[in-house]
Amino acid sequence: MPDTTWIERRWAATSDYACQFRAVNSPVHRLGAGWKLLMGAFLCAAAIQVREPWSLAIVMAMSLGYYFAARLTLFDLWRDVRFFLIQMVIILGLYCIKYGVSGGLWPGTRTSLQIVLFFIPGIVFIRTTQSSQLMRGLRRIVPYRMAFLIFTCFRFVPVFARELREIALAQRLRGARITARDLLSPGNWQDLFHCLMIPLIVRAIRTADEASLSAEARGFGVRPERSYFDHRLLARSSSADGAIDEARPINRKTGSATPTQP
Repeated sequence: MPDTTWIERRWAATSDYACQFRAVNSPVHRLGAGWKLLMGAFLCAAAIQVREPWSLAIVMAMSLGYYFAARLTLFDLWRDVRFFLIQMVIILGLYCIKYGVSGGLWPGTRTSLQIVLFFIPGIVFIRTTQSSQLMRGLRRIVPYRMAFLIFTCFRFVPVFARELREIALAQRLRGARITARDLLSPGNWQDLFHCLMIPLIVRAIRTADEASLSAEARGFGVRPERSYFDHRLLARSSSADGAIDEARPINRKTGSATPTQP
């Protein structure tokens, strides 16, 4: 088997697409969902408040340190933030057009970096938090319907990132001018909207409709409290009673088996 280069090995060790959960052992992975939400809120607020270059550098160092503390790589960072490069170019160009190059360079750069730094904590949260851990954390503070809504929003971020990549590849094969080099020209921004944004919005609406139909078919919202399959309670009940019908879910409050939802 031929040897691969260092770059190829590092690329193979990263995620397949942006905002994908990575099951590695890191200090950020070991934090609870609540602590990660608190850390993310602090970094997002700091990113909004910065005005000076030194404060922006401090917040950037904190955000990148938080990102790499999760044992994410530079390739992962590139996959996660490359979608922001287009808006960075657009914002910087608009500031320079309005205030001139000397007057708009720093405000445009600061605003662009603030947007990226605002989203980095959320990306780390998605990459380091399992679905079950997120649902358990949300269930303690909000009703389960709201927890399901928030969880679904987080869960579909990597899905739509993968969909965006697939749509972009298909449209480029059809001749759409949506590469990074093409988008440097404002005349090609129309292709970005018609060939990329509209298909993504249509696919998002279709996915949301399919998800709602799937939840409705499983009886979501029929009962005021949701039942869960909890393997720890199943094992405890099995050891006490000898056997248990595993087709029946366990109620978290009572610890007893409950009838399945219609």
